[in-house]
Amino acid sequence: MYKSWTALRSGLNGPLIFTARRRGSKRRHILSNPRCFCGGETLKAYNYVVRIVVVILVLAAGFPVTGLAAESAARAKGIVLFIGDGMGINQLRAAAIYSQEVLGKPLAIDSIATSGITTTYSADSEVTDSAAASTALYSGHKTKNKVINLLPDGKRVFTIGHAAKKAGLSVGVLTTTRLTHATPAALYSRVADRDEENAIADQLAEFEPDVGMGGGVRHFIPRGQEGSKRKDDKNFIELMKGRGYAYVTNSSELKAFDPSASRRLLGLFSMSHMAYEMDRQNVPKLGSQPDLASMTKAALSVLERNPRGFFVMIEGGRIDHACHFHDIKASIIDTIAFDDAVRLALDYQKTHPDVLVLVTADHECGGLGLGVGFDYALDIKALSPITNSLEYLNWKILKQPGDLDAILKSAGFALTDKERALVSKYPPETKPDAVAELSAYKGKMKKYVESWIHYALSVIESDRAKIGWTSFAHTAQPVITYAVGPGQEEFSGSYDNTDIAKKMAKLLGLTLDPPELVTKTSQ
Repeated sequence: MYKSWTALRSGLNGPLIFTARRRGSKRRHILSNPRCFCGGETLKAYNYVVRIVVVILVLAAGFPVTGLAAESAARAKGIVLFIGDGMGINQLRAAAIYSQEVLGKPLAIDSIATSGITTTYSADSEVTDSAAASTALYSGHKTKNKVINLLPDGKRVFTIGHAAKKAGLSVGVLTTTRLTHATPAALYSRVADRDEENAIADQLAEFEPDVGMGGGVRHFIPRGQEGSKRKDDKNFIELMKGRGYAYVTNSSELKAFDPSASRRLLGLFSMSHMAYEMDRQNVPKLGSQPDLASMTKAALSVLERNPRGFFVMIEGGRIDHACHFHDIKASIIDTIAFDDAVRLALDYQKTHPDVLVLVTADHECGGLGLGVGFDYALDIKALSPITNSLEYLNWKILKQPGDLDAILKSAGFALTDKERALVSKYPPETKPDAVAELSAYKGKMKKYVESWIHYALSVIESDRAKIGWTSFAHTAQPVITYAVGPGQEEFSGSYDNTDIAKKMAKLLGLTLDPPELVTKTSQ
């Protein structure tokens, strides 16, 4: 690489001696005055012309010049940020094994060459929750667990979403959880407690993303409507429709959506979280919900229409929930569905080379280990007959306990004698606090395990696959971040989740405003 523009240019006025040194090489190519039987003035003119020609050839050849490179750093017109909630390296590996051995296809994520190790700790714990982790990913600042975009000193922070909106870029937020859940909410809201989902819905309406899709109808409809969780009469769906949003509620409506007819899109597909992908595929009444890839395709069709560019966050949110429940099969299938959305974005990036695609996770969940006990063994393929999530099976069995055997058989759980003895140890509806084996978790298990049958089936799944868990919550394990597109080299190596926000802002040419104290006028 030429060491400087100045050194190159100086060859025009002095002896033609300059360095053509490529990275990793110490070779020097030196041109000196040609020997010829010419007069002095003719020789000077000849040398000057030669120098000009050499410089033109060098520049035309595209060799980088340090001084110029600094002025033309990589820029992205758009960024697609994928977040696999709870998706540690072993969640990805389990999905990759299943996808290859059962479905016959590799994960698209595994094709991404550039990657880096990312730490995830929060301001008050080595083990983060999604609120603190997402605040870090979008704003570049650490905060306490359960808090969204408010710092421990009381200041509020500005996210990549706020910066993009301020600069006139389009912004999208997609998730398979409620749209008011921690990871999507942190892109646009600020609350002291992530559970304030009604307030978060209010702030979504204030933020006005160009595209918003996920679950969580219950926080957008007035208290009089069935299933509402609001305590007022606000109807944000009607409000958003009045502001020009096309509103879709199922896969068919999403597929029929015409991006040329509306530049804003709101999709709410369930009262709470969207269904696990394996239930969406195998339970007819849940099949009307779109998959994440379809949501991604529709979002890009809207966002790409802005000539200034865009930023979109796309979350595979239920990977995390499956790992809390120790439901390895649901985790795998949701990770594969997440990967299908990544595959679509990677194909999109090939025809839109000015778009950067990032894939990361907010944290790992469950402490998943591939292998357990004393055997050098793993059998992810053994999970292939199972067709429903443990959440769905728990709901169905508790509703119809007399049909337990039939329900399990139809869902791919043909029990062995050992497994049947485990299932029969307590009545299916027995709460975790009444189970001796779970006494160490007394008072805590109800958040992650709803009944004995729920827990017993998780043990059976894990034993069949020969995998283990260290936690029912998140862990401090670092995660992997992958990158394809302009500036992808920024995401190799090792860095913190707060660095991702700063790198994204730099590549989009945005400024992340500094934190500011919250006042009555700024709330």
